[in-house]
Amino acid sequence: MKNVILILLLLAGCASGTQDDPNAPQVALHLEQYESAPNTFTYNGPVNVRYALTVTNSTKDKVKLNRIEIRTIGSGAYTIPTTSTMINTEIGPGEAKTMAIALWGYAQGGRLRSMEPVSVRAVGYFTGPTGAFIRLFSEYFTPQ
Repeated sequence: MKNVILILLLLAGCASGTQDDPNAPQVALHLEQYESAPNTFTYNGPVNVRYALTVTNSTKDKVKLNRIEIRTIGSGAYTIPTTSTMINTEIGPGEAKTMAIALWGYAQGGRLRSMEPVSVRAVGYFTGPTGAFIRLFSEYFTPQ
């Protein structure tokens, strides 16, 4: 009986996660971390992490990026809790736009921890010609 309940809870958890829409317009997102000041992640505490977000619209219609949700996965040089940032930017057909995003994270501290890679998972929320859709993506950074 306990196994059945455990399996049902596991399936419910998987079903409730955000899913990428395979029928949505082909829009790609890419996140790059800007260089940080030396020793930024060496001491534990709050840190400002800056990214460049590039959105590429390879469709024949304009789309609008409404917001982006970013969080780190697991441990690394720093962690970012789930953070939602309003963007409200239109991307024309065949166009690519790059914009800066700054978020507050928490550095784990320590010389070795400051060099640990960071995995980021993000969700882009869009509006297109056929309605709302989302794009999921992940990035992997090695702090300098």
